[in-house]
Amino acid sequence: MELLDLYNHDNQKLNQTMIRGEKIQQGQYFKIVHIWFKNHLNQYLIQQRNKTTDTFPYQWAPTAGTVREGESSRETCVRETKEELGLSITDQELRLIDIYPIDHDRASYIIEVYLVHKDIDIEALTIDIDEVKDVKWSNIKEIQLMIENKMFWNFLPIIPNYLDLLESV
Repeated sequence: MELLDLYNHDNQKLNQTMIRGEKIQQGQYFKIVHIWFKNHLNQYLIQQRNKTTDTFPYQWAPTAGTVREGESSRETCVRETKEELGLSITDQELRLIDIYPIDHDRASYIIEVYLVHKDIDIEALTIDIDEVKDVKWSNIKEIQLMIENKMFWNFLPIIPNYLDLLESV
C-alpha cells in the first residue's frame, strides 16, 4: 500500500493522504513529476515503459513518478531517476520548468516538469527491467513523430504547450 500526500489546486499541501489507486474527492490532487534529461546535442533521454499495468504500456516517455507521502517533488525526481535508470542526480541539477494542475474524471493530479542538462552515457545506465524496457536519446521532432504514431505518451491534449516549453529552456 503506497500513501500519497494530497494538495489543493494551488499546489498547497492539505495534510491529508490517499492510498494510491483510490478515488479522491473533488479539489484534491496528488503529485506526479516528469524528469527530462537534455544533452548538449539538444536531445532528450526517453524511456520505453515495460509495465503492462501502465496506462500506456510499452510507450515511450520521460522519466516520471508519483510523489509519496512525506516526500518532496525533488526527492521524488532523485529517487525515480535512481530506481528506473540507476542514475544518481542531485537536487541542484533539477530545474523546475512548470507546474500543471490537471482535473480528470478518474483522478486530479499536479504534474511538475523538471529539466536536467546532462550528458549521459546510456550504455552505463542500469535500468530497472520491471519498469523500463529501453532508453534512447531523441530530439523534439522525433518525439513529436512518436506522439503522432502513438508510441509516446501524449501530454498535448492536457498541456498543449508541453514540448514548446521544453524547447524554450
